[in-house]
Amino acid sequence: MSTFSGLNGALSALIAHRQAIDVAGQNIANVNTPGYTRQRANLQGLEGSAAVSFAGTGNAVNGGVQVLSIDRLGDIFLDARLRQETSSSAHLATVAQALSLVETTLAEPGENGLAAQLSEFFTSWEDVANRPDDPAARAVLLENATSLVTRIATGYRDVASQWDSARAQADAVAVEVNTAADAVADLNARIRAVTVSGGSPNSLMDERAQLLTALSSLVGGEVRHHDDGTVDVMVGGNALVRGDSANHITVQGAHNFDGLTGWTAGDAVDPHSGPVRLAWAESGSPITAGGGRLSGLLTVLAPADADGNGGVLAGVAAGYDRVAEKLATSVNSLHRGALRTDGTTEGGDFFSGFPEDGALPAELAALPAALRLGVAITDPMHIAVADPANGPLDGSVADRISQLTNETGSASEIWSQAVVDLGVQTRTAGQRAANAETTRAVAEGLMLSQAGVNLDEETVNLLASQRAYEAAARVLTTIDQTLDTLINRTGVVGR
Repeated sequence: MSTFSGLNGALSALIAHRQAIDVAGQNIANVNTPGYTRQRANLQGLEGSAAVSFAGTGNAVNGGVQVLSIDRLGDIFLDARLRQETSSSAHLATVAQALSLVETTLAEPGENGLAAQLSEFFTSWEDVANRPDDPAARAVLLENATSLVTRIATGYRDVASQWDSARAQADAVAVEVNTAADAVADLNARIRAVTVSGGSPNSLMDERAQLLTALSSLVGGEVRHHDDGTVDVMVGGNALVRGDSANHITVQGAHNFDGLTGWTAGDAVDPHSGPVRLAWAESGSPITAGGGRLSGLLTVLAPADADGNGGVLAGVAAGYDRVAEKLATSVNSLHRGALRTDGTTEGGDFFSGFPEDGALPAELAALPAALRLGVAITDPMHIAVADPANGPLDGSVADRISQLTNETGSASEIWSQAVVDLGVQTRTAGQRAANAETTRAVAEGLMLSQAGVNLDEETVNLLASQRAYEAAARVLTTIDQTLDTLINRTGVVGR
């Protein structure tokens, strides 16, 4: 074996440990870089080669060392768990936020809440029952009735406005998903090209990992890895990203709350009507969102069934409709048979929008009950509160109307139950969102413990590589001195 081969072994050590120093320095430099995954130089010893000769020793041990690869120390299983928990957390947080916001708009309990105004309205009937000939009591009743109608309509419009805002957010999230999908497809192509050329795509993979986590928070999905370094992103069992190509999604359905409530199951469905749904932009085929904000928004935007169950916002709006309808029908049924102070035998409707025969103009029939409700009486003295058998100054009908608030299934009870149900849903959703965020934080901690940079560890690695580099340099110097003596000094006779 040639003595000169030792120079190659020392040189390979210098090169390899210099690369290891560079990798440790790269890790230290990016200790605070979001999404950065630590790297490690993977060293491999080289087999020495021995020349075939009569005096050969057989085995050679000074082949040296090389950097086989620069490994990215991520864990695809921990990454997958983080994406899954991020998807669930984003979904639950979106629903909890919507419930909390709508609960705030109800202002219950409080002076401005609908429950307080219902109580004040029925108390006004009791005052009129006690003083049926008092114009002031009648005027207060009309004023409270007008305020109640306004409160119901305002509450309904607040819910509708929140629905419209959530619908716009769904469109914006869909755009974000498409942008991220295009970016992942582009990174797939670049990673594959770098991998094929023998380079290190670690920084590109870090960038892609961040996008995949962002996608999971937006729309959920499943990530599938391939040997060429690319990934596929599956949503609803179909590919959102496949290799270097991406498919786009869109949000179809009604663009405003009126379009949602005006649609029934028998109506024809087109991209701009009916329940809000997720679909592929190219084919229009429906997609089932696996989680994320978009799935949460679809839950918030879902329509309510006949009992008001289902969608978060549509259910609350249905509660306002039920209160308006029950209020109008129960009060009108008693008011129609009552006697006015002028002796009119039929009091007529107290609330407009709910005629006894159900016949309504087309423009009113298209409105929800909460917006159709109005006060039909304009003159306080036209309020009918007397039983025809007791004369025009009787207040027994007003007394019966004031007792409606205590009946089973009354407007007050309907609203109270709606508020309680919403409170329970809000509390439950908040707890689930908090638990999901805790689980997501644990998953993120586990991922960072594997992929994050530890300065103490990197300092040790840096010092180890430094000492190895210095030792290799010393080996190179020693061999150089030996060869210098062998070549230049052997056979020299001193004088």
